[in-house]
Amino acid sequence: MTRTHYQTLGLTTNATSDQIKRAYRRLVKEHHPDVVPQLTQGGEERIRQINAAYEVLKNPSAREAYDGRIQRQQRPMSSTKPHNTVTDEATAVHLWTQQVYTPLNQALAKVLGSLRGQLRELSADPFDPDLMDDFVAYLEDCEQTLQSAQTIFRRSPNPSSMAGVASYLYYTLNHLEDGLEEFRYFSLNFDDRHLHTGQELFRRARGIRTEAIDAMRSTYAR
Repeated sequence: MTRTHYQTLGLTTNATSDQIKRAYRRLVKEHHPDVVPQLTQGGEERIRQINAAYEVLKNPSAREAYDGRIQRQQRPMSSTKPHNTVTDEATAVHLWTQQVYTPLNQALAKVLGSLRGQLRELSADPFDPDLMDDFVAYLEDCEQTLQSAQTIFRRSPNPSSMAGVASYLYYTLNHLEDGLEEFRYFSLNFDDRHLHTGQELFRRARGIRTEAIDAMRSTYAR
């Protein structure tokens, strides 16, 4: 049985906001790769689960929706209607693909596909105020696109069979947001470390998005 977000954080379903925050901070300290450099692949997956759980439970509206979903999943399922269950899942997958996955994937492609050209233009002279203004305008456009992408992502809960795809999309969004933040720092202090970190975060985001696409294809191929 899949662990719930509450179980991931070691909490009960009636945990308070403060308890959720304390549990998250404690677990991050125990499992974060910066604290445990020798983190294994299983440990990396653990920190992903912790982050995903906290992202939902810290938000009252997201937590309420999640609690409702847990309650529905825990209700006894009638053994006389197996066909309806399959049909409902297929319908949910179809709607989620149309309303969430496709537009979100397009937004991610827009942000990821435009970086190389922008950096090429900026590399001509990063200290040129006009070139930097163009780069900052590009960052603002990407930030707006990601805000829209976050809205799309929260539009509808993912069906259970799409949990893996949704997880990949979630981490792609997170990496892109962190990457844009690094580029912002670079535009303010011209420290190349921020530029390189931003590029690395975008590279990882691109790889995770590819995993989301592969997972989606694998799901439909079953």
